[in-house]
Amino acid sequence: MKKIFLTLLFFICFNVKSHEIKPAVVDFFIIDDIATLFFNINSEVVLADINASKYEDTNDAPEAAQYKYFRELSDVELEEYISKEWNSFSKKINIQSNSQLLDLNLIEVDVEVEPNLEFTRDTILKVQTKIDKDFVIFFDGSLGSVVVRQFEDFTKNKVLFAEFLQPGETSPVLSNNTSSSFWETALEYLFVGVEHIVPKGLDHILFILGLFFYSIKLKPLLMQVTMFTLAHSFTLVLATFNFIFIPASIVEPLIALSISYVAFENIFSKKLKFNKYNSLTRYFIIFVFGLIHGLGFAFVLGDIGLDSGQLILSLISFNIGVELAQIGIIIVMFFLMYIPSKRIWYKQFIQFPLSALIGLIGFYWFVERVFF
Repeated sequence: MKKIFLTLLFFICFNVKSHEIKPAVVDFFIIDDIATLFFNINSEVVLADINASKYEDTNDAPEAAQYKYFRELSDVELEEYISKEWNSFSKKINIQSNSQLLDLNLIEVDVEVEPNLEFTRDTILKVQTKIDKDFVIFFDGSLGSVVVRQFEDFTKNKVLFAEFLQPGETSPVLSNNTSSSFWETALEYLFVGVEHIVPKGLDHILFILGLFFYSIKLKPLLMQVTMFTLAHSFTLVLATFNFIFIPASIVEPLIALSISYVAFENIFSKKLKFNKYNSLTRYFIIFVFGLIHGLGFAFVLGDIGLDSGQLILSLISFNIGVELAQIGIIIVMFFLMYIPSKRIWYKQFIQFPLSALIGLIGFYWFVERVFF
């Protein structure tokens, strides 16, 4: 078993998705009514008109040949092409104030030098526009997910706003004099933490449900959730302060595997003579899985960014938001399943079938994240 695990881990380490489409990142600040925006984007995906909300890998898209054409351009050639075609390129990026679209002036194009054509490269677009009122930012749904961050100034020392926008989602109303107080920062990152679980964190939701269907008894349930909480809080802090880093190509498949494990063990634990010793083993394994999930949470904060002016506050608030969402799921499920759990048919028709479904979903994600 140990050899199999090491073999899988070795394979995961070297199975990097070289054509994976990453979320775009938009950083901006406003000084004297002039907004300066930096778009970190895979420009070849945009130019090839690949729908990033539908495809996670450029090889899977019908426009793969067109993407390859743009990817084979040198960094200088691509910069010139974007500058020439900026008007059509910019139609997918919109800033609206008082129901009017603002003109985006392209200041600079900087394409990453990446000679290996099998790897993606980033393009940073520096854009400016005049803003004198409240405004919103929205992107064409084909750009996929976008991280939007507003900073106080070009030093990026203080985050005024951070949001992970789903494809086609419009940002909240922003202002050129936005400034977050202590409580505004606390609430902002608390909501980010909640939102990362419900509704955006389906993998974490399934893991919590996997824990829930182990036993509806409050004591073992709380012990498992406590193990999970302690563990992911620990690695979240370590990863946030750069004391530890494990690539997403390793973490994401292991998160999927953790979902499958806790779900299937709900079914087979009795057959495996799940005694007190095995119960302690399960708590230990859940703690290990919590360490892995904490690294997954860290990726979210890495994309969104923490308010460096209130770093500890934003980190704690995010973690509290995650815990509130997890506790909320447990409470809702407890009330839904308390009466059915007293029935003789609960295990046969609810606990085991739902655990099996969760386990199969987790295993499917594991295979998908490793092999595709």
